[in-house]
Amino acid sequence: MPTPRIYTCNWTLFPVMDVVESARFTAEEGFAGIELEAAPLGFWPTTVSASIIRELASIGKSGGIGYSVHAPDSLNPATDQPEARARDREIFRRLLDIAVRLGSPVVGIHPGVVHTLFALERHRIPFEVRRFHRDSLIAEARKRAVDTYGEWSDLCREAGLTLTVENEVHVRHSVAPTAEILAELIGSAARENIRVNLDTGHAYIGAGLSEEFGVLRKLIVHMHLNDGRTPGVSEHLPLGEGRADFCPLAPFIAQMPGAAVLEIYAPDRPVRATKESRDYLLRVVRDAGAGD
Repeated sequence: MPTPRIYTCNWTLFPVMDVVESARFTAEEGFAGIELEAAPLGFWPTTVSASIIRELASIGKSGGIGYSVHAPDSLNPATDQPEARARDREIFRRLLDIAVRLGSPVVGIHPGVVHTLFALERHRIPFEVRRFHRDSLIAEARKRAVDTYGEWSDLCREAGLTLTVENEVHVRHSVAPTAEILAELIGSAARENIRVNLDTGHAYIGAGLSEEFGVLRKLIVHMHLNDGRTPGVSEHLPLGEGRADFCPLAPFIAQMPGAAVLEIYAPDRPVRATKESRDYLLRVVRDAGAGD
């Protein structure tokens, strides 16, 4: 069975390394690449210096590693606020430029949230009003999200890149609370270069890892690998520390041309957890191959 293209993640490593150190670690430890996730304390598209981008590109070339880039949680493709849309568009353009400079084949985003629903609750307890209907607000937000997917994917297509949308069933007021709805939204955008970034932990705590994988399989080109144990709670555990069964996905992960990113949360031991997660994944893939 082929070996998966395992990537590290700067979000995982940022407690002990900056982004350049993370890239060096990735090359030195023999990983295929690193995902650069935009976050204020680690890597921000509008403030990262040109010299850092050049250094990352140099490490990529000399160390033989690839890059992928992912937008911050704050970008909301479903917002109707003009100032937020303008801000998000600028951040996305900057991130796309970085992706091109570093040779990333994808730009990842989250599906978006129905932010207007937060106005119809107090202390997380919803209330009803006559002037606004929840179903209408959700439908309007989903349409805006689809329009934004189309706009941003067109920018990606001009650069020869793919836009990936992540499954986020656990996020409050997500426009895509199920894998089926996410697939429907991507289909509605009608762009060949919009695909799915499957987060295994999110899938596990939603309908189930195998179930969501089955729904989204034909759209998946990129993955965030992490474990889970509690329904509805995204813990991003190191692989093997939760209850998710990765064995049924092993052949797909091994043969997927895209990145299998170890997006795990272990701030007290990020380096060790990253290495151990890689070893766990390779054992799962090896065992699955032995059972063929």
